[in-house]
Amino acid sequence: MHRTIKGLDGIRGLAVIAVVLTHLGVFGALLDLKLLPPALMPMIHGGTGVQAFFVLSGFLITTLLIKEYNNTGSISIRHFILRRTLRIFPLYILFLIVVTLLHLVAPNITTWDSLFYAYIYSYNFIPTGIYTSLIGHTWSLAVEEHFYLVWPTVFLLLFGQYRLALLGLVLTFIVSAPLLQLYLVRTGLAAGYFVGRWTFIAGYAIALGCLAAILIGSQQTAQPARRFAEHPASLAFAALLYANSLYLTGDSWFLQNIGGNFLRTIGIALALAWLYFNQGSRLVSALEFPPLKYIGLISYGIYMYQGLFLDTGPERIPGQIWPPGPGVGLLLLVLVAPLSYQYFEKPFLRLKSRYSPSKAEANLAIGKAPA
Repeated sequence: MHRTIKGLDGIRGLAVIAVVLTHLGVFGALLDLKLLPPALMPMIHGGTGVQAFFVLSGFLITTLLIKEYNNTGSISIRHFILRRTLRIFPLYILFLIVVTLLHLVAPNITTWDSLFYAYIYSYNFIPTGIYTSLIGHTWSLAVEEHFYLVWPTVFLLLFGQYRLALLGLVLTFIVSAPLLQLYLVRTGLAAGYFVGRWTFIAGYAIALGCLAAILIGSQQTAQPARRFAEHPASLAFAALLYANSLYLTGDSWFLQNIGGNFLRTIGIALALAWLYFNQGSRLVSALEFPPLKYIGLISYGIYMYQGLFLDTGPERIPGQIWPPGPGVGLLLLVLVAPLSYQYFEKPFLRLKSRYSPSKAEANLAIGKAPA
């Protein structure tokens, strides 16, 4: 369904490229050589790529929920969970099994405590003292799965008769998340935990995507949302928010560590809404560049395997047998990710159609306000 919205696989491609280049140490090396202005780093960093994944996920999942509700008058929570399971679990579990086997022969790559958090989808809550970088990227999968255990039920309860309450709840969550993060940092919890990755904080980026979908997909707000989002000024404003590190250069800790990311994520959501209503634009055509689009199509596999083959940084300790050096790791990633998508992931993805609420989802009308 999501591929009917042109440009989104291209955004995924750019996001996962940012993650890979960050973990390869390319951006860090350019900074050291003074070839990359520090103000540009937040705009191209892998962490920003993860934020883009979150916004896209919230937008697409909520668009599907709205379509299902409009078509059937309800939401099948069971089918939703089954579709998400088929999309996420097979590759995630395969990755963890491979890491577990590697750990048995190379005990210095992770720990059993660390693996336990990954297996129970809680790596975003892991104490920093037992964090291991080989599986560090699984924190984002935990955030998404936690969010989607709650969101469909909340949506079903409120979207029909209490839509304003739903909007208010989502907005409250979005606004309160950075403030809660600041509070937790001030309590000293950040010394022992990655509090910015906790679901009820990091999930605000997913909620921004959900908010955009609700505003676009609700009869009461669709027309005003379209008038605002499709205007060229909207894209300019999105770019201004995204590039805030170029002009918000104060030494405020909140701005540099929380506020800047918050504004940048709003920019991503606004740009996504603009793309949704401007499918014939040159920007969409550029994002549809076939190699970039293909990278986006297999981006989940690239994201999972880059942790296995590259780690989350280029450093290796003496005697570390896995992962291999960055060059060999990148080669393995380029070879394995496409093969995995074709022969491992696609068979599971084909099963999702059994739990699709309506074949009409495949014909989602792009950029059209509901009647």
